[in-house]
Amino acid sequence: MTFLKCAAVLMALPGLNATSSHAAESVNGRWARDDSACGLFGSSPEKSPLIVTDYSVRWSADACRIARMYKTGDTVHIQALCWGEGGEKSIPVSLRPHGGRLTVTWDRGARSELKRCP
Repeated sequence: MTFLKCAAVLMALPGLNATSSHAAESVNGRWARDDSACGLFGSSPEKSPLIVTDYSVRWSADACRIARMYKTGDTVHIQALCWGEGGEKSIPVSLRPHGGRLTVTWDRGARSELKRCP
């Protein structure tokens, strides 16, 4: 996806970027299971924050570039191109903000309930 297409997608998704009028629903930022994991980078999702920007996601050992993104209802769906211990891979990521929390489904398997880091 070119930079301009990616920028157009981001502008078309209200509530996704932190500068929108729906900032309370934004998925951008640092999320973790608890405050103690906010500053760590461990070998597991439980010990690592999820970091979401307009162009990337990072969790545990995976650092990813957002290749494709769309929104259905209040859930943001991302196709992420990731690099980690297992090499390069494409994985699906779903992010659903609700009540100050974020439900994450990572690579169709790991599902977590996170809260925004202070």
